[in-house]
Amino acid sequence: MILTSIILFTLAACLGLFLVVLGLRYHRSSLKVALTHATIAIAALFFLTAQIINGPLNKFNNAAALLMVLALTGGLMLFALRESDKPPAMAVVSIHAIMALAGLLLLALGNL
Repeated sequence: MILTSIILFTLAACLGLFLVVLGLRYHRSSLKVALTHATIAIAALFFLTAQIINGPLNKFNNAAALLMVLALTGGLMLFALRESDKPPAMAVVSIHAIMALAGLLLLALGNL
């Protein structure tokens, strides 16, 4: 289940990178890609939560889940404050990405 979470979080990170390039280079956003990014990340967080509940105690998983929930909160803020066809504020995007990538790094280091 952890490997599934790592793969899904990595896929979500790739989609997030695509969204950043879209916002910085083309000064626009894509709601479909953003919702796909969010759906994949939520599915990965579901698998991680299931592993935390059912598996042995692993502090890396717990810390990664906390960072992912904080990144999810930042992503929800980005979604709630979005303007149609305009890129979001890159400062908030950067904080969201740093939290999510730190969580992915903790998850990978603790389990691979």
